[in-house]
Amino acid sequence: MYQIYIDSGTSNSKLYLLKDMHSVDFMIANVGTKDSAISGSNDVLLSGLKAIYDGVLERNNLLDKDIQSIWLSGMVTNPFGIIEVEHISTPVDAKKLLEQRYIHYEEKYFHRELNLIRGVKTAKRGQAVTMENIDQMNNVRGEEIEVVGMVARGIIPMNEDCVMVSPGSHTHLVFVKNGTIMDIASNFTGELNYAIKKDTILGGELTDEDIVLIKEYVLQGYQMVKTYGLARALYIVHATKVFGVCENEVRNCLLSGIISGGVIDMLKYKVDREWNGVKRAVIIGGKNYIEAYRILMKHILPEIETEIVCSKAGESFGLYGYLALAEIL
Repeated sequence: MYQIYIDSGTSNSKLYLLKDMHSVDFMIANVGTKDSAISGSNDVLLSGLKAIYDGVLERNNLLDKDIQSIWLSGMVTNPFGIIEVEHISTPVDAKKLLEQRYIHYEEKYFHRELNLIRGVKTAKRGQAVTMENIDQMNNVRGEEIEVVGMVARGIIPMNEDCVMVSPGSHTHLVFVKNGTIMDIASNFTGELNYAIKKDTILGGELTDEDIVLIKEYVLQGYQMVKTYGLARALYIVHATKVFGVCENEVRNCLLSGIISGGVIDMLKYKVDREWNGVKRAVIIGGKNYIEAYRILMKHILPEIETEIVCSKAGESFGLYGYLALAEIL
């Protein structure tokens, strides 16, 4: 029998066809919860997911009855996903993630049960969230299954406190102890970078290319925001254009230091006060801009061993996480 695993995010969804616990085919669709939010209905998401499901079945000469189960993780459990499902409260390990999956019968497109992997939050079950404790509240959807996959593959060691750094529209810091997600610190990064590039004067003073970052300028950007604050630091980046000081690529490096530096400062805050045993950080990603996090880690937290990791082509850490859950079943 075959299984289907779908990793669905904000902008795209990846479907994997598995046989005997091995990925034999995959397909990507440029559809995610962003499309549902824009249209005001999750039909666009469901129809897009069903299209790649049908496509991979046709490509492999399979029928719906040949698929034993369908599993999904990521943004499918948010308000603009397939169905909104409450997060699981930390601490969370693979067993808890599996036991508390949400089984949803999807009657409009798939006409069958879907196994939805819940996201994880730091709020305790039933806890009232107020202005007094909101600074302690964080959540992820999708990163939890990636952690399970990285623990299963030994990328995050079971016997070593570790932080997974997951850059994206929101950069999440996930504290993992003995293979269990203990805490999360979320940061508004990619969204801020996008807004600056799209809706400010800096948009015409930066490059859209994923350039190789220069350490000197990343650190200079970080020092700007530490010394002068965000508003002044961003103006200084703009001033380099006004006064013809440097090229667009250098401004990108400065901006990376400004935005990413705040994330690593947050990590230092947590390590100094709460995550005292952390000696290792794993950064997920393959794009050049992610190097800013490693540069800043070496500068701000040199005692923590830092590594950038990528999954194999046609695979993902989410897929590895699903395979780890399937082994527990």
